[in-house]
Formats: sequence, structure tokens, C-alpha cells
Amino acid sequence: MVKIFPFRGVYYNKKKLKNLSKVMTPPYDIVSPEMQAKLYDLNDFNFIRLILGKEFAGDNEYNNRYVRAAAFLNGWLRHKVLLTDDKPAIYIYEQRFTVSGKKFVRVGFISILRLEDMGRGKVFPHEETYPRAKLDRLQLMRTTSADLDSIFAFYSDKKDKIGKVTRQTMKKKPFIEVKDLDNVVHRLWKIDKKPLINKLVQEMKDKAVFIADGHHRYEAAVRNKNELKMKNTKFSEDEAYNHVMVYFTPIENKGLVVLPIHRTVSNLAYFDPIRFENDLAEYFDVVPYPATKKTVGKIRKKLLKDMQKVTDKHAIGLYLGNYRYFLLRLKDEKMIDEMVAEEKPKAWKHLDVTILHYAVFDRLLNMANETEDKVTYFKSEEEAVKAVDEKGAVMAFLLNPTRIEEIIAVASELEKMPHKSTYFYPKLLSGPVFYRFEHGEKVKL
Repeated sequence: MVKIFPFRGVYYNKKKLKNLSKVMTPPYDIVSPEMQAKLYDLNDFNFIRLILGKEFAGDNEYNNRYVRAAAFLNGWLRHKVLLTDDKPAIYIYEQRFTVSGKKFVRVGFISILRLEDMGRGKVFPHEETYPRAKLDRLQLMRTTSADLDSIFAFYSDKKDKIGKVTRQTMKKKPFIEVKDLDNVVHRLWKIDKKPLINKLVQEMKDKAVFIADGHHRYEAAVRNKNELKMKNTKFSEDEAYNHVMVYFTPIENKGLVVLPIHRTVSNLAYFDPIRFENDLAEYFDVVPYPATKKTVGKIRKKLLKDMQKVTDKHAIGLYLGNYRYFLLRLKDEKMIDEMVAEEKPKAWKHLDVTILHYAVFDRLLNMANETEDKVTYFKSEEEAVKAVDEKGAVMAFLLNPTRIEEIIAVASELEKMPHKSTYFYPKLLSGPVFYRFEHGEKVKL
């Protein structure tokens, strides 16, 4: 059973900060060092100081970015830069954005969710995680006692029962409206009336919830709960730390846009590009897309369009530098079935990212267990290509986006996709509202 609850959200005081766009940030996992520095300079109260603080040479166990984040948070609350809602609420969250010239609107709501081990109830993950990233978020959660960012999840609302409640609330003026660095407009409303809250709570009870983004944070929250549970002999499940902040959006929402995440590979010893091209032919039909300095942009666009047209076979784009592009089309899906020794469902085996990881990363490049150190992820194909041309990456793989139905098919089988298989766009903004849990506090309707 999915148990959601309203919470007393924490958000910026508009009386002290007139321009909220200067204190909001993208999520921590897409902030580059250059962007981090820019956000630090933008405003003394920018949210980056909480979610991704700077590191210094003299940092130690007692003075580090996690400890400083907690100090900033406590100080901002004390000086009323941040305010805490007087009563629990559920927050409607709308994003208006443009992709490839087309306008979209995505609407969901933010509440807290009672934690459960993923795959043992109604909450399903779909991606693998890295230990290093989980520990990072866990350390931040330990020091701040807060969920500073929402988990992003989706569910089915075929009869539009939840949609009717959210639209009813959205007739009022939003209490927060801000435009981010990508010109996405973010707006929030509060639902603090008990009848409407109870309606959402009841409707969500029997839903299956699929985590779209925030797997590391969810697993960190579970571990944090387990650590605190060990210290609490009277654990009842109602404890505030047994909950995590989640943004829920319906799968039927046309604004649920999934973009691809491209990959580059670096640090390959004794790499021979000519041999690699020949080896690819064992698994793929390799179609070259020759380009010159003048035509490279046009050729890349053509490659990406042609990849999207391939429906009968899996298609992956490859860039090997010096304007050399290739279209890789899997010769036969039976190859992947034979390659993947584990008892995995068909939906998992036939994902483009699975094919890339097993056929190329594992078989051809012999780096199956080294991807965390050798593979870098990019939401922009231009940035991935630039990493090869200017930053020493050996190759870039350009991918089609994973389809929603593929995500559900894999997650429903209690399986996880390879790391960074999906990029739900736009990301949720960091800073509009967050959840702070007091130790000893209980969560009940």
C-alpha cells in the first residue's frame, strides 16, 4: 500500500528575497563545477550551498560541505530567510517548457511517502545506482535532517481522479512562480484543506509508483531510516525520518518527456580504433556517416533522425572523433539473449542501453566492471561529441530515448536498467519547497 502524507514545507521568504530565480538551482547531479561557481556568485542564499556545497583543502570530519550545509540551513531558518508552513500541505507543482520547438506542460504534486524497500511493495525502481553517489546523499541527509530535493515518480491516473483535484487547486494564484536557467517556468500551489488531502491520500493507496529520478536519494533515505531505527527501540513507522519527499506525476500526462542520456568512454589502454570498427561488425551493421568540418553539424542531425526511424532493429550512434560518425544497427536480438547469462526479462535484455553495455562495453571493450570510472554521461549530444574532440574522451555513443512503456515493463519485473538509462526533462527545480524532519516527530493524518 502506498502511504502519502502532507507535510509542513520549507521554502524561501519572498519578503526577504524578491527575485527567487536567483536562489533556485538545477538538481545537484547535473551541476558542473562551473555552474556551481556561478550559482554561488548569484546570491548569498542560493540553494546550491545546501545541495552541493563547495569543498576545500582543509575539510575534515567536523568541517566539510555537509556540516556547512546544515549550518547554512539552520542559519537561514533562524533569520527567516526560509519559512516553515504553519500546517501540513500537499504542493501542486507545474512546469511549462519547450522541447524542439514544441510546448509542454507537466503537472504533479509533492507529498511525503512512507518508506518501503523498493520492489517489496508498490514502489518500483528502474535504474541501477552507484555506492559513491548514495553515500554522498546519505551524508547530506544525516547532517541536515532534511529531504532537500524531491524523488521524481510517476503513476497511472486513467480516470483523472487526482487530476481533477489538482486542477481545482490551480484555479488560484500560485504562491511560487519562478523561471529557471533553461527558461522553464515552475509554479507551486498549496493544498491544505483536509477533504482534498484525504482524497489524494485515498486515491494513491492502491497505485503502483515507479521512480523516474532520484534512485540514489531514495536508497539513501531507506538507509538513513534503518540507521535511526536501530537506535529507536520504540520504532512505530510513524517517525518523520521514515518518510521521503516525492513528486508524483501521472503517466497519462503529455508533459512526461523522456530524453536520451548519451555516453562517452575515456581512459582506454591500448585502444585501436580501426580494430574496434572491425570488431563492431560482429554484432552490428555498421553504417558510416562521413563528414567534414563544414558538414559535421548537418551529418549529426541526419544520424539522429535516422536512428529514430529504425523501428525493426535497435539503433545506436557512434562518434570516434575526426568527424567520423556511424550508425550501429543490431544484427539479431538473439545475440543479446545469448550474451546475457542471467535470467532477465525480455524487456530488460532488449533495451538499447543493455545492448550497448553488454555487446560493446563488456564484450568489445572489456570494461564491464569499470564503467563508473570510464563512462561519462551527457544530456546533450553536442557536449558528448565535444568531450571527444576537446577533452580526451575516446568515443561517444548517442542514444534514442528510452520509452515509458519500456521503463514500466522493466520495473514491473523488479529489474533495474543500467545506470543513467533515462533523462526525464525538465528536471525538478531545487529550492521551491522541501521537507525537514524533526527527530521524535510523528507523521499521521
